[in-house]
Amino acid sequence: MSYFYKSWTSEYQSQYTWKLENKYRKPQDILEKQLDELKQYQNESKNKLSLLEKQLRGTTNKNDKANIIKTKPVLNFLSHILPFNHIEIKNYDVVEKKLNKIIGEGKENVHIISDFDMTITKYWHNGERSPNSHDIFTKSSMVNDEFRKRYEGSKAKYYPIEISPDLTNEEKYPYMVEWWENTNETIIEQQIHKDDLPKMVQETPFVYRPVIKDVFYTCREKKIPFLVFSAGIHNIIHEALKQANLYFENMNIVSNKMLFNDQTGICDRFEGPLFHVFNKGSFDLKGTEYGKLVKDRRNVIICGDSLSDLQMADGVKYETCLSVGFLNLNKDKMLERYKENFDIVITDDDSWDLVNELLKILI
Repeated sequence: MSYFYKSWTSEYQSQYTWKLENKYRKPQDILEKQLDELKQYQNESKNKLSLLEKQLRGTTNKNDKANIIKTKPVLNFLSHILPFNHIEIKNYDVVEKKLNKIIGEGKENVHIISDFDMTITKYWHNGERSPNSHDIFTKSSMVNDEFRKRYEGSKAKYYPIEISPDLTNEEKYPYMVEWWENTNETIIEQQIHKDDLPKMVQETPFVYRPVIKDVFYTCREKKIPFLVFSAGIHNIIHEALKQANLYFENMNIVSNKMLFNDQTGICDRFEGPLFHVFNKGSFDLKGTEYGKLVKDRRNVIICGDSLSDLQMADGVKYETCLSVGFLNLNKDKMLERYKENFDIVITDDDSWDLVNELLKILI
């Protein structure tokens, strides 16, 4: 994908014409307004690029030239991604400013923190919910029906609370604690052996979002630290990434970790603390292995599918945080809230292409 400037072409025009005609998208008047805004912003970017070209030709100062050269990729990047069907940005100027800093300071000063379930993995697959890290247990041939019944019963009770657009996080919080504690207790009672985990993961493979594998490879190549911060199961996530050859030396996982009895090999407890979907901002990562790895990196990119994932960077010190939100459902009710809180919103279970292209620019 090239980042040389692309004007408002008929190809881009046709993409937004499709949006206007699609009855499942926004009302026509809103889309028309958005189309005008995007045209205006792209024209502004074109003018900025022209001005930069003139400045570049007219200066002999090496520092001025370096600053101009750093600015150009940001404008090219934004101009290129604006017409994409599944990308929403509320404040272009804020995003441009953050990208300028991240790109300008390069790969040595950035790291990524990402949720796993429904962020690194897809939400939908073949018309059904994609499995999350807890689902690996229930879909396994190695657990009994009583385990499945208890787990699915809890999921039916608590999941609607988790995703409800009508409840605040504070109202949801005690229910999530109750759900996670009950689930951990159910897993312990199942007496799962540590040697059973590889087969469980093989039986129900995760469905990864398009381009996430390229993101992992890009981060490894550029030595960009990548933290998987999940309310799921550490052991399952680690095993799955290893089996897919996607767990590298620049990566760490913070999640609910099963511990196994030294004599029996059976899971008999979880390593504290408890991570659930609404408390990721409560933990100080500075003293952890990952915290030490990124202590001198000033910029962070966070990626998640829940508004609560915005808290994931609270445990590290940073100057700039670029947030990317994956909006998987309740789009009509939640899009504006996601745009208000995330810098960039990716809708409709789309790919990690935007993040990967940004990482490829970094030098």
